[in-house]
Parts: sequence; C-alpha cells; structure tokens
Amino acid sequence: MSYFSQFLGLPRQVYILCLVRWISGMGSLVFTFSSLILTGMVGLTTKQAGIVAMLYATANVVGAIVGGKMADFYGRKKIYLWFTVVTCCFYVLGSFYCTTIWIVPISICAFFFGSGCYPIVSAMVADSAEGPKSAECFSLLYLSHNLGFAVGPALGGALLADHLPWVYRIQAGMFLFAALILYICTIEVYKVPTKEERAALRMRKKADHYTASEPESTLHESTLKMLLQTKILLIFIVTLAIATTLYCGIGFILPLQFKDAFGLAAGGTYGGRIWTVNALMVVFATPVIMRYTKTHHQFNCMALGCLLYAVGFGAYGYIKALPLYFIAVVVWSIGEILISTGAGVFIAEHSPASHVARFQSQYDMARSIGRGVGPFIFGELLTYLSYRQTWTIDAVCCIVIAVYCWFIFKGEMAKKARGESV
Repeated sequence: MSYFSQFLGLPRQVYILCLVRWISGMGSLVFTFSSLILTGMVGLTTKQAGIVAMLYATANVVGAIVGGKMADFYGRKKIYLWFTVVTCCFYVLGSFYCTTIWIVPISICAFFFGSGCYPIVSAMVADSAEGPKSAECFSLLYLSHNLGFAVGPALGGALLADHLPWVYRIQAGMFLFAALILYICTIEVYKVPTKEERAALRMRKKADHYTASEPESTLHESTLKMLLQTKILLIFIVTLAIATTLYCGIGFILPLQFKDAFGLAAGGTYGGRIWTVNALMVVFATPVIMRYTKTHHQFNCMALGCLLYAVGFGAYGYIKALPLYFIAVVVWSIGEILISTGAGVFIAEHSPASHVARFQSQYDMARSIGRGVGPFIFGELLTYLSYRQTWTIDAVCCIVIAVYCWFIFKGEMAKKARGESV
C-alpha cells in the first residue's frame, strides 16, 4: 500500500474529479463493443464496421475539440453538464434502435457530445493541480478511469448478447450520475472570461494592439496555430495518434477473433474480461510504473511502451490457449501505462494558460483519431489477410514507432545538453 501513499495530500477537487472519471469509466460500455454490435447485431461486414468506427472516431475528435474550446470560453462546469445531458439523451434513444442501422447516426451524436466531456475533466484537474504533485494528480485521474473500466466492459460483455438495450441505458445513467457529482461537489477554479472581456480581446486582436506577454491575449488564437508553435507537443500528438491506431487492434480485431473462435456471447464475455484484466493491471501497476515515468522523458517512456505493444499484440497472432490471451494483456498494459501516465503532465507543461482545455483536448483528439483510423485499417486488412498476418503487421509497426520515439528522445536530450529549450 506504500505505493498508493503518493496520492495522499492532493487537492480535494482532484479527488472529486477522479471520482467523476471513475464513475464515467464504469459507464463506458458501448464503444468497447462497437465492432461486435455492428457485425453481430446490426449485420454489417467487417469492412463496413471499420468504416463506421472511423465515423465514430471522427465524431469523438470533433467533439473533443469543440468541448475543449467551449470550456475555455464559457467555463468548465457549464459545458460539461450540457454536453453530458445531451449525450445521455442520445444513449437512451439508442437503446430503442441498438439492433438497427439507425444506431449509427445516434451513436455518432452520442460520441460527439460524450467525447467533449473528457478534456474538460482533464482541464479541471490541470486548473487544480498546480505544484509539485501535478504528475500524481494526472496519474490518479488515469488510474480512476481504468478502475471504472475494470467494471464497465465486464458488465457490458455480460449484457451484450441478451440485454443490449440496457448497455445503452446503463451508460446514460452512469454518465448522468457522474455529472451530478461534478455539479454539486466541484467549484469553477478557472476564471471564465466575461462577454465583455471576450469582445474586447477580439477587438484588440483585430487592431493588433496586444502583446504576447499578456496571458489572455492568446485566448482567441487558433489551437492549430498555437500547437504549431510548440513543435515537440505537435510531434507528441501525432505520434500518440499513430500509437493509438496500432493499439486499436485490441478493441477491433480481438473481439472478432473471439467471436469466430467461441461464438458471439462468449466473444463478448471474453472481450469484456480482457478489458477488465487490462484495467486491473493499470490500477495496481500505475503507482509502480509512475515512479519511472516521473523521472524519464515522455518520449523515452513511449519508446519502451511501443516495444511492449509489439510483444503483446504480436503474441495474439500465434497463441492458441485462452489463458495466454490474458497473459499478453499484462505485457501491453504495461506499455499503455508507460505511454499514458505522463501524457497529461507533458501536455500541461507545454500549454499556454489560455489554451489548457484545448490542448488537453488534443490528447483525446489523438486517441480518437487512432480509434477511428485503426478499425478502418484493420477492417481492410482482415478482408484480405488472416488474424496472424494482421497482428504481425501491427507488431512490426509498433517497433518502427518505438525506434522513432527513441530518436526523438535522444534529440531532445541533446538539445537540453546544449542548453536549448525542449
């Protein structure tokens, strides 16, 4: 238990936000089983399911960007609550159409508004986590999400075959419960610009009468422009998107592999258990691995994490015994922890004060891009290749990204040695 002592003494609001993320993590049932729902319930082909998953991820990307920007302009709590209410309405509606093609546009809307909530919680943690324990704050947030994820997919997998509408209803209920806690128990730390301040800033920007030394002067600068000025963060976002694309084989290929080997009901059950083991690994291993990530550069951690991805993912193309599938989870879960635990801190350290929520949304955007592109690519590959060939390609690409991250890390260390900004 001494490993968990590092999470003591954090701001009270951070604990509440982690509770919110834990509850919403428990409610994350639908996206986990998208490939099974689309192929096993709606009746789409693997290729068609990959295309739809790409549309889902596009909605996630746009939603994360819009949610992050609106939170910077109008306040965290207000936007989170509105987005959550709308999300829940679409999930309830989806429970009545979950086995028809209508579930596709309904899910797109639900994912759009739902994804807008995640960067807002991250931004609220960043608002409250100033000081030497910011890494612990973000790591606890990540751990909380995965603790919820240890329950959600297992429950969803058990309900998938015979009680699919309840998967959608439970997700709506958990999201709404999390929003209620955030509304009652948190305060708005972020200073929301007034309508007059926003108008004045727009006028000053047009007149070019501001200077870069004013923190609020960059409020209306586009996220892309600010991101291009922070090249190391841009490289990180792109690399994370690629790594997430490769990671998505777990969510897309593995359920289909289980379904072909064991049937739809068993496939959903085993798929849910895979995510439960992954989440439990994250919960218990994060405090240990975080001791490494706190003292090593983010790209160093990503290089090692991608190597572990290669080992874990590649194994799925060759193993046969069911227990070995779960042993492989341990390997790639450690890789996930190495990549993810320092991401929030890394982004926060490179974010201007005016763009905290928008830059935090880039993490969710990168993950969403990967979740969309991954299923599309894997759907195409599985049309022509076997599971073994597809997993092998995935593993080789992970090795390539690991080498790339290592060279980026060495380059950043060389800059630091020369006294240049990193």
